[in-house]
Amino acid sequence: MNQPVMDWPESLMPDAFRGLDVLRSVSARGQKAAGLLLQHGIWNELAGFDPIVAGTFPINLDIVGSDVDILCYCPDVDGFEARVQTSFGYLDGFGLHHRPATQHVGSAIVVRFVLDDLPVEIFATGTPSQSQFGFRHMLVEARVIALLGERFASDIRQLKRGGVKTEPAFARLLKLGGDPYIALDGLYELGPDALRNRVMAAINP
Repeated sequence: MNQPVMDWPESLMPDAFRGLDVLRSVSARGQKAAGLLLQHGIWNELAGFDPIVAGTFPINLDIVGSDVDILCYCPDVDGFEARVQTSFGYLDGFGLHHRPATQHVGSAIVVRFVLDDLPVEIFATGTPSQSQFGFRHMLVEARVIALLGERFASDIRQLKRGGVKTEPAFARLLKLGGDPYIALDGLYELGPDALRNRVMAAINP
């Protein structure tokens, strides 16, 4: 009889990153970020747009100056824009722009503001939040860190402090060729054994 394929634990499955529980528990900075999102009503205002905190904060890779990145799903672009203008337009550093579609990512609304000293960026598209590149990349990164540990995470943070973006930092250390964003996304469907073999082959050639 074939051995069943081991899947990822619940903590590394997509739905584990819904809500603010992971953000609260990952670090003191994450706990502060979650508190500010609630205190200023940001999370409640975005509730109808499938918000997910992605990027570096939920996986404890944030450094000084990192944004809290929130992905949203907005099939009604005009409605979303009007909502955030009304709800967040008074916040420090508020800005909104339309990001044109690229080869792999649809057009988006990007909203930025600052809560106390914490920069926040909302990235909203017509693609469901869990299907967006930003979410898929974060989940791959969380799984790689779970496999390789804190020393690898520390190396990523060091590269980021030197000005390297998160996805290119992972691609560099994992020796992923080509576009780092596409290459990282290509690891999304791998189970634990396949991803472990892939990353171990990269760091121990």
